[in-house]
Amino acid sequence: MRQESRNAESTISKVSELYLFDQRYRSEYGVIAGLDEAGRGPLAGPLVACAVILSSDFANDTLNDSKKLTDRSRRRLKPEIESAAVALSVGIVSSSEIDRNRMAWAVRTSFKRAMTPLIIPTDVFLIDGNSVSGLEAPCRFLVKGDSRSLSIAAASVIAKVTRDDIMVKASEEFPAYGFDRHKGYGTAAHIKILEKIGPSPIHRMSFAPLSRMYQTGQMSLFPVDPPDTGKAAENRAARYYENLGYTILERNWHSTCGEIDLIAEKGNSVLFIEVKSTLTGAFRQAMEKIDQTKLKRIREAAEIWIASSGSQRLYTIEAAIVTANSVESIVVDSMML
Repeated sequence: MRQESRNAESTISKVSELYLFDQRYRSEYGVIAGLDEAGRGPLAGPLVACAVILSSDFANDTLNDSKKLTDRSRRRLKPEIESAAVALSVGIVSSSEIDRNRMAWAVRTSFKRAMTPLIIPTDVFLIDGNSVSGLEAPCRFLVKGDSRSLSIAAASVIAKVTRDDIMVKASEEFPAYGFDRHKGYGTAAHIKILEKIGPSPIHRMSFAPLSRMYQTGQMSLFPVDPPDTGKAAENRAARYYENLGYTILERNWHSTCGEIDLIAEKGNSVLFIEVKSTLTGAFRQAMEKIDQTKLKRIREAAEIWIASSGSQRLYTIEAAIVTANSVESIVVDSMML
């Protein structure tokens, strides 16, 4: 009995911490929204993000990080969260979008799609995990935030249940894969059936082991867009920088000043990359397309991105010239901020 009492007190204390955590942010910023995603790791299905503004008087003695809850608990909590939500929105990125643009882009895009309907009534978004650049609203990133903030915990539950329901629905269309059981994650049974019958249209072909098993990739197996030579050049340039050890942070990053084709990071260095393709291999002709007006727009867009990152690093603007047989990078400008 004493042990049960201590466990109950611990649960109440933990939930109080989650609620009080949010209250501190409300008192400092005003209206807060929790934001979290589900589905980074699976071999199939979408990435789903949720943003939610909870009523300031909402408290729950079981709501926590969705990964710490059973499916039954999450489904019991979902209608309670929806009832207590002042506003709620979901952002979904498909498996084919993930394959074309990779996960960093997918996470940012899912966040943006969830945030956009809530931006006007929200003073700050509390987001689980490490910093994500390029978001257009005030944000605070919190490592293990879904175990610290009641609002983020609520968002994690909605995102998880929403994605699970999508995968259960997918199992009706593609019954052989067992999506209703493993939700697209790479279980032994899932891998075995993939080896036997191959992928479905909702599999992520850029993820191992599918990327090793099928060299043609998702777009060749299940085409959804006409060929795009500009996109193909950007893909080759991205692979070129990845082979040099860079991580691609952004693809086709938009700002009020213009677009940056690629943003890559390695150590303390960040590259802003303008991709140009030339069938003839005429480098000078390709470089002439990056005139002073174009360079000024890239620099201004880069400064907006730098301001959002909030760290001092070496920033370089490069041109990636893509020919039929090679990729060559040329430093155009550099700055230390």
